Amino acid sequence: MNEYEIKEIVKNTISISIKNFAKKSLKKKPKFQILDLLIPRERKIRSIVGGLEGSLGTTLWEPLGKALAQGNGFNVINEDLKCPSIMPSALANTISSIIEDRIQESGQYNAKSSHDAIKRVCQIYKNNRIDNFKKPKSGRGVDIWLEKDGVNYFFDTKTVQPNLSTLTGCLDQVINWYAFYYSQYPEGKAEGRIVFPYNPSIDMSFWEGVIGRGKPLEPFEEAWVEDEFWDFCSGHEGTYKIITEAFNEIRENGELKEVLDDLLAE
Repeated sequence: MNEYEIKEIVKNTISISIKNFAKKSLKKKPKFQILDLLIPRERKIRSIVGGLEGSLGTTLWEPLGKALAQGNGFNVINEDLKCPSIMPSALANTISSIIEDRIQESGQYNAKSSHDAIKRVCQIYKNNRIDNFKKPKSGRGVDIWLEKDGVNYFFDTKTVQPNLSTLTGCLDQVINWYAFYYSQYPEGKAEGRIVFPYNPSIDMSFWEGVIGRGKPLEPFEEAWVEDEFWDFCSGHEGTYKIITEAFNEIRENGELKEVLDDLLAE
């Protein structure tokens, strides 16, 4: 894809995302909060903007990643990565040992050895297949599942200001993705990454600005920031810059002005 094609995909995805959010929000009956008695308009705007920010993962970043990847020759797999209905004890113990070691920083496992240990344990399932799989519990699913050249890629987009609990949960998520996949496809190839769509810090790298520099998550090997993800999806260098340009152009041409005015109207 060239820059123009990428920008058109971005603009279209932004437009659909905002319009769908506005459509749903305008149907909702607002709930009273005590600040409505003091600053009703400001309180409403804060509520709407907060809701819009919270919805970006599923309404914008996820469909945008899929659209760019599809334009770059990836297969987009729109289904759940299922987990064993009953997790085999050997696999469950390996997962537990890895996560405990990584949280305690004991040094036995890093991103690569964690992946390799999971895949190694799952080789037994080549001849002893697991019969039943189910949808994983909330918080362990995959937002974006891509495949290309025989490699399966799993992604989940997260808030760009994660706390320690979020980062620990991200590690748990990636490790379990490998367990879910290799228990079903022991001879397959998989890579999992948590995605932070942009860097909110102007004067430092993303990892310098995050609590504990992102630990226990391992930068790059288990998490991608900004163009590490966007360029991968699009195959074009500097994709995040195109994304920001698309936002600015939408604002300047007033394409969504009417929608946003209705959404924020008193």
